Amino acid sequence: MTMNESPMVAEDLDLEDFFENGTVGLHLVGPDGTILKANRAEYESLGYTADEYIGQPIQRFHASEDTISDILRRLSAGEKLDKYPACLRAKDGSIRHVIISSSVCFRDGEFRNTRCFTVDVTDKVLAEAALREAEDRLAATYENVLAGIAECDANGCFLRVNEPFETLTGYSKDELLSTTIFDITHPDDVVADEAQYRRQVSGEIDRYLTTKRYVRKDGRTIWVDVTSSTVRDDSGAFRYGVRMVQDVTDRQMAEEQKKLLLAELNHRVKNTLATVQALAAHTARSATSAEDFRRRFEPRLLALSAAHDRLTKNDWRGANLKDIVADELQAHGTGANISAVGPDIILPPRISLSLSMAIHELATNALKYGALSDGNGRVEVRWSVKRDKRSPYPSSLTFVWAESDGPAVEAPSREGFGSRLLKVTAKELRGELSTEWLPHGLRWQLTLPLNASDFDRRSA
Repeated sequence: MTMNESPMVAEDLDLEDFFENGTVGLHLVGPDGTILKANRAEYESLGYTADEYIGQPIQRFHASEDTISDILRRLSAGEKLDKYPACLRAKDGSIRHVIISSSVCFRDGEFRNTRCFTVDVTDKVLAEAALREAEDRLAATYENVLAGIAECDANGCFLRVNEPFETLTGYSKDELLSTTIFDITHPDDVVADEAQYRRQVSGEIDRYLTTKRYVRKDGRTIWVDVTSSTVRDDSGAFRYGVRMVQDVTDRQMAEEQKKLLLAELNHRVKNTLATVQALAAHTARSATSAEDFRRRFEPRLLALSAAHDRLTKNDWRGANLKDIVADELQAHGTGANISAVGPDIILPPRISLSLSMAIHELATNALKYGALSDGNGRVEVRWSVKRDKRSPYPSSLTFVWAESDGPAVEAPSREGFGSRLLKVTAKELRGELSTEWLPHGLRWQLTLPLNASDFDRRSA
């Protein structure tokens, strides 16, 4: 202050400097809405000069006519505004978000002007909008993703689950939020999963993958792939775990089925090789030469191959006895002098193979020595089944091969391969065998028990 300045003048200069150079926007508005005065922080934040801003109606700079009308109405009524949200239009056309704190200067009851403080909060508003959008997008993804998602605390208690996770487990959200990830885990898988999760919580690992089983609310067991990851705070402390879960029951069952099929294939190959070896060994015993061996062995090998083909066409679920009889008789070129009568019955693979080979030997012997050797005889093939009323599956099968009107027959003096095979078949199938060498022809009857466990329910 100089010698010529009075204290009041200096105070006015300080006040003017405070108003003009303050960092918060300040302006005064007259009763008619005209901007009477504004500081640089006010008009420059909108891109205007003092001449472009001061003296203009305040409504010109508000993006919403309703908002400024409400502000002026409240102020005229003597209200004070505290952080009132508004939008101002900048010179370049952009919108600036502000909060306004204002009151009215009344003198002798007369409205003189408003005193307004304007704080630009555009960055905050845009950041909050972006955050809300991100949260909404995350929530939409969380609920609509196909995988189940669950958030869990350090003890494995559910904090949040999405709808697919509810569907996956069969439990409602409220039921899940009162339990843990281990409570719905199959008892045999709990220990391993708990150990992994404890390592994750302690920070030893940040995430892990596991395949385990859930026990659904309805009691059904399902297989799931679980990806468990960690969310930590700024200090690195565990906040919660995020579990992404996908139902892989079909895949797991397919893998189990594949293992079973490979084991079954291995078993069948071994059995087939053993059967071929037995056929070769028994045929060789009665063969008089290599050519005789080939002549005897080859048809038997083809009969075994045909039996396997029938089963393969039906996915090894079994073979219809009608097809077995028809195929074997057709392979031997038999015609009208053979009759075959019996009900449809799908025989399990084990019985189908053994009976196919037996029918092959019966037909071969009939052509060589029996009723079909001279063209005058007949063969009657018939079979019947018994059923237990308590089961949908047949309990026994009786198969009869009866020859008549052929050459006179006698019981063979020595037991050949065919006779041995027929006896072995009866023994393998735990059946009762009856072989009668009647003057008018051979009568061969086999009665064997059938167990429900032998049948595939899809084809029985």
